Amino acid sequence: MSGVTPSIAEHLQRVDVFTSLKREEIAPLFKGVLSREYSPGTILFGPDESSERLFVLKTGRVDIYRLTPNGKRLMVRRLGPGTIFGEMGLLGQSLQGCFAEAAEPCLVCIATREHLLDVLKQHPEVALRILEVVGSHLRQVEERLEQSAYSPVQVRLASFLVSNMDASNGTVVGYTHEDIGDTIGALRPTVTEALRLLSQRGLVEVRRKQILITNRRGLEELALGEGVV
Repeated sequence: MSGVTPSIAEHLQRVDVFTSLKREEIAPLFKGVLSREYSPGTILFGPDESSERLFVLKTGRVDIYRLTPNGKRLMVRRLGPGTIFGEMGLLGQSLQGCFAEAAEPCLVCIATREHLLDVLKQHPEVALRILEVVGSHLRQVEERLEQSAYSPVQVRLASFLVSNMDASNGTVVGYTHEDIGDTIGALRPTVTEALRLLSQRGLVEVRRKQILITNRRGLEELALGEGVV
């Protein structure tokens, strides 16, 4: 563990709720924030976590999931670098009943409620950004719930691929068919068949350990429910 370094301050500046702050303003505000490295498979927190902590994922990926009564892992989402998550009512962040597990080597900044209160007192504009971000997250959750309830599997799959695509090369990596199924509410064989159909339509190319988006516009239209067959 260590105090905030300039590199972490630079990272925090890229996180949406802190973009209004300058690097030299962030560093002293988060002087007491800890950073920690997690190896793959490490649990950052679980359903019984009681303390309010905010995690800022600097590098790596973290899986957020629940366990069903029979012990099946139900993926909620996979988080990438630059994501804020944790249990903190102050920010409208709540992951009650969820596990957070490092999917690959991660570097995470950890802030407490006291740290965030200091930030908000000194920079009210950050509080406004937080409200905007939380509102956006809530809308995404509502849209996802509606989609899961009413959309065909191909539409849900297309939406997942668009949301998790690396814009620089058009690939989706790090997810098994079972992971995708857990996220969109479908069985693994159903996901495999849906990917085959998308491939036949020229929208994706399924490769070893990755999915290449070959027709982004077409996939985005399908994610909106257009062109469903």
